[in-house]
Amino acid sequence: MFILSCSERFEKSEDKIFTVDADDLDGRYLDGGYQRHERSYSIIYEHSEYTVICPEYRNGEKGGEPIVVIPVFLIPGRPFMAEVYLYAIDLYSAAPDKGQRWAAEETRKRFNLKTFAHTTLGRALKSLAGKLAGVEAGTAVDAGCPDYEGLTEKPEQGRFPTVRKTKPSRERAARFLRGRVAHQDRNSAKAACHEIAREWFSAYRHFLL
Repeated sequence: MFILSCSERFEKSEDKIFTVDADDLDGRYLDGGYQRHERSYSIIYEHSEYTVICPEYRNGEKGGEPIVVIPVFLIPGRPFMAEVYLYAIDLYSAAPDKGQRWAAEETRKRFNLKTFAHTTLGRALKSLAGKLAGVEAGTAVDAGCPDYEGLTEKPEQGRFPTVRKTKPSRERAARFLRGRVAHQDRNSAKAACHEIAREWFSAYRHFLL
């Protein structure tokens, strides 16, 4: 089980290590017989790779899944922060005359990244749009929509999907994001991303991507 933490600014990281503060939860879980451990994730911030250390609470006597406290900017299994993906998706979705390579390049500039591929944007868009389709259809968020395979972007003969092919995904993402990320200054966009991530996790107990 995951708990989303509204943690301190990432810029306070020292030696490329960011430790999530969960002092307010320690007493509750330790008094309840849990043992505190740590779980680490790697994340790329600007030109460097950082390690994010998250508190993990386990209770071997009661069994059950571990409880992991993660910062709001982190999506487990994804190498970039949530705001990177949402900015790229929002930018691309709001510009139907532009391609994914353009949006990926603008994202690299925005976040001072060495790499952020258009294929990464494509996969993130597909993931978000699939979950939005599931919400619209009233199915499980992580199951997507039953007929979504007919709408999603599929490569043809080894080629990456065209703007026309990604139209259903872009329109879903555009309705959801509404320019709240791509058309803000970086600090405002980051705050918006964190709020979006918190609201989504609170509503569905799943990560955005």
